[in-house]
Amino acid sequence: MFTPLDILHIVLSFCALWFTAAVFWLIWQIATMFRNVNDAVAEGRDVMRKVESALTGIQAKFDSATSSLGTVVKLAAKGVEYIIDQKLNRKK
Repeated sequence: MFTPLDILHIVLSFCALWFTAAVFWLIWQIATMFRNVNDAVAEGRDVMRKVESALTGIQAKFDSATSSLGTVVKLAAKGVEYIIDQKLNRKK
């Protein structure tokens, strides 16, 4: 039959087994949490990359529009100068 010491060893073995299972479950939960955080950070990086590329595209369009607009403004200024000169020449 079993002696009290044998029963103690069996109980301690089961306690060690349950403790080990609990520790592994805790490690699994922490690893899952870190994986979810890593996935969220990766998605955030993707969104930031898309926003950055969209803003870069918008900036490029504004840059090209402002260079064209500068040319248009210069032409308009020359046109206004020409019209003013023509009006001044008619008055003379």
